[in-house]
Amino acid sequence: MPDPCATPNRPAWLIGIKSVRATALSLLEWVAPPCCLLCRLGVEYRHGLCQDCWAKLPVNQTYCERCALPMSHKSLCGHCQRCPPVFDSVIAPLRYQDPIDQMLCALKYHQQLSFARTAAGLIADMVSESDRPKPDLLVGVPMTQRAVRKRGLNQAVFLARLIGRQLDIPAKSSLIKKLRETDRQSTLNASQRQHNLKDAFHCKGSLEGKHIALVDDILTTGATANGISRVLKAAGANRVDIWVCARTPE
Repeated sequence: MPDPCATPNRPAWLIGIKSVRATALSLLEWVAPPCCLLCRLGVEYRHGLCQDCWAKLPVNQTYCERCALPMSHKSLCGHCQRCPPVFDSVIAPLRYQDPIDQMLCALKYHQQLSFARTAAGLIADMVSESDRPKPDLLVGVPMTQRAVRKRGLNQAVFLARLIGRQLDIPAKSSLIKKLRETDRQSTLNASQRQHNLKDAFHCKGSLEGKHIALVDDILTTGATANGISRVLKAAGANRVDIWVCARTPE
């Protein structure tokens, strides 16, 4: 009997191979469950971590309602009250502390891509559980080509693709381009930060009426996110959210 799922682009033999592969992977996981990406001892519980390591994650429970800065209670932080950011909201499930700081550094600087699965899963979970509107498009914070060659990957773009697959939201890495190298924002004062990012990013095309989520691993000062959000809104975006795995304390 012909396979009803088969099409000219998806022949029956290809569907059969995928079915066998899925069955084999399920059997392998039953015989030898995947171990924790962090401790390498426990059995995976969620997003690559065992139950013990999962319980040690520094959850960002109370935070600024605009920039997700860790606080003792939910409200607007002093900076957001004095100078509201260009972006509209931040998703940041964790505080940038042990052990997530080690995991994100390993992803960013040592290409340990398995930790991207944990980071993307955490972001996707918080997005799914929130009542905020879903964006039309995901965009990873861009790097210059020189920086990508030096580091080996752009972890923000990689995360955006993983999250997009989980939430069925398109990710477009080519939408925003970084035109030149910039100094680390954390080493500069307020006026230097503003000058450092001036004309550093360019948006390709119109985003009229679009809701964009800008994806990165960590949110620190928020200056880069703010600068890119300004470029996105200048291109017509009506809302820009920031999605990161962790938020640094002040």
